[in-house]
Amino acid sequence: MPTLKQFNYLIRIVEEGSFTAASEKLFIAQSALSRQVKLLEEEVDFQIFDRTEKRVKLTSAGEVFYRKIKNNLQNMAEIIEFSQNIAKGADQIIKIAHSSSILMDFTKIDALKSVGSTYHVNFEINTLSSEYQVMALLKGEIDIGFIRPPVLHTLDELNAVTIYAQPLYLACHKHHPYFNQVEAVKVLDLREEKFISTPHAMRGGLSYLVSNLCLTQGFFPRKAQVQSRKISQLQLVAANLGICIVPEEFQSILPEQVQLLPLENGRVLSEVMIVWNKEKEQLIQDCAAALADYFLKHQF
Repeated sequence: MPTLKQFNYLIRIVEEGSFTAASEKLFIAQSALSRQVKLLEEEVDFQIFDRTEKRVKLTSAGEVFYRKIKNNLQNMAEIIEFSQNIAKGADQIIKIAHSSSILMDFTKIDALKSVGSTYHVNFEINTLSSEYQVMALLKGEIDIGFIRPPVLHTLDELNAVTIYAQPLYLACHKHHPYFNQVEAVKVLDLREEKFISTPHAMRGGLSYLVSNLCLTQGFFPRKAQVQSRKISQLQLVAANLGICIVPEEFQSILPEQVQLLPLENGRVLSEVMIVWNKEKEQLIQDCAAALADYFLKHQF
C-alpha cells in the first residue's frame, strides 16, 4: 500500500526538478529516495518517471498521478486543519435566532463580529418567534436566542440576561384622523382602534405584552382585517389598515407614511433578553456571556 511519505517524496522530486535536489531538501540519501520511488511504482503497477531521459520527466500516467496526488494531499491538509479547528472550537458555526420584533441592527452585528473574532467562531442568523426560540434552545436546534418577553414557556433551563429595554410607541398613519396632531397617546384612547398585531394563542412576545397593556385599561385589542406579527406590520400601518404598538428601535425602519407617538405612560418598557441553554458546551457559554457583556457595555 503506498504511503503518504512516498506521495510527498514524489511531489518534492517533481517540484525540485531532480532526485538530488529533492534528497537534499528532504534530508534523505538519494539512493533511499530512489528506492522509495521504485517501491511506489511497484505498488501502483506503472512507471511514474521516464528513465530514458537524463532529467526528471514524468510518464503520461505519472503526470496524471502526480496532479491527482498533489490535489488530494492539499485537500487532506485542509481536512486535517478544519478538523483540528473543530476540535479547538475554532470556525464552529453558532446558530443564532432573534424575534422579528428585535432588529438585527449594526450594534448587534458589531457584537457578533467582535465575539466571532475573539473566539474564532462563525454565526448563522435566523428569525424565530420568542416562544419558538425557547423550544429550539431546549431541543438543541439553536445555540443562542434574542427574545422579547413575556414568553409562555418557563426559562428555568436557560440562562437569560436582559441586554436592553426600550419604551413602547404607537405606530399610526401620519394622517390618522385622531392622532395626527397629538404629541402623546393614552393606551385607553386605543380601545376603538384596530390592531395590526394581536396575540397568538400559543405564543408570548411583543403582541402578548401589548395585549396585557390594553387589558390593564379594560379592553382587548380589536383585530384589523389584515394582521402581521412581523416587521411587515409597519407596512400595513402605512396602508392605513390599523395601528400597532412597537418598541423604539422600529424608528430606524419606519415607512414614510408612518409616525411613532410616545405612550403617555412612558414607564412601559419592552425588554430584550439573550438566552442560551445551561447545558450547552463551554464555547457556547463563553460566546453568549461575551455577547451579553458587549450589549451591557454598549447600552442602546
